Amino acid sequence: NRSSLSAVTVSIGGLDVQVIYAGVQPDFIGLDQINVRLPTELAGRGEVTISLRVDGIAANPVQLNIK
Repeated sequence: NRSSLSAVTVSIGGLDVQVIYAGVQPDFIGLDQINVRLPTELAGRGEVTISLRVDGIAANPVQLNIK
């Protein structure tokens, strides 16, 4: 229920990443999907936090280990 793609922001390990898609996941009813482009600067960073905001509302942060 986003207002526009530009209203979706993602930060991974403190780096703002490009959101390519944010919308309906076609195979599972009620599930949304967000695709982002991962910058090479994240390689080898280890434990990082993913932060997502949609129309100014923050989702719960998620931890990810990047090797």
